[in-house]
Amino acid sequence: MKCTRFTSPVFFLIYIGMLFNMVLGYSNGPPNGRTGAPGESTCVACHSSFGLNSGSGGVTISNAPAEYVPGEIYTLAITVMTSGQSRWGFEVCSRTDNLDQGGTLTVTQSNFTTTGSSGGITYLKQRSTGTFNGQPNSANWEFAWTAPEAGTGTITLYAAGNAANGNFSTSGDYIYTTFLAIPELIEEECIADGDMNFDMSTDVLDVVTLVGGILGNIDLTDDQFCAGDINGDMSLDVLDVVSMVGLIIN
Repeated sequence: MKCTRFTSPVFFLIYIGMLFNMVLGYSNGPPNGRTGAPGESTCVACHSSFGLNSGSGGVTISNAPAEYVPGEIYTLAITVMTSGQSRWGFEVCSRTDNLDQGGTLTVTQSNFTTTGSSGGITYLKQRSTGTFNGQPNSANWEFAWTAPEAGTGTITLYAAGNAANGNFSTSGDYIYTTFLAIPELIEEECIADGDMNFDMSTDVLDVVTLVGGILGNIDLTDDQFCAGDINGDMSLDVLDVVSMVGLIIN
């Protein structure tokens, strides 16, 4: 058998470091590109005792909005859980439909999480202190996500979680993946046509609604306010009543 010889101490140290990572796992953050996003692998590449998503636990992404407002900053959370496990890890990325970077991932728990980047994609993951070694059954981490600019479209967060047993090796660990799609909030253009009742016509009933809103007798929705603000001055007043009556007469 051919033996490997090291002619440089530097190569030797690099080789030893690689061995430690392979045997002990990546406690200070997994390699980039392990979230299970399209075209990516997962942590099962190293933690291969069980099949992907074969355990009784899972990984979740929480606190995300139903629809994102472009440029808004959201505090999200990753939770990994499996009964009986006691060490934890994760990695998450945010992608557009074209698999480009979707918004900005920012560390908010610098003692527990860090980021890495490759191929223009940012990956947020646990640090060694963020494995919470000895903590039973589950762990979670928080981070900030800044939504991208308007017109980007749906963003999908891809995450992988490692529910490890704390034996300082890659054996006996469960790997889970999940994803969460967040569509962009598209605000419809307001049409100030006086149709405050949304019955496809402007008539005396709309005048009654407008007057009720002005007097404070009716709680108007944003869409109703928009339809009644015929003068476009961001207020409802007698001038809008006059304009609405004019629309009806003409």
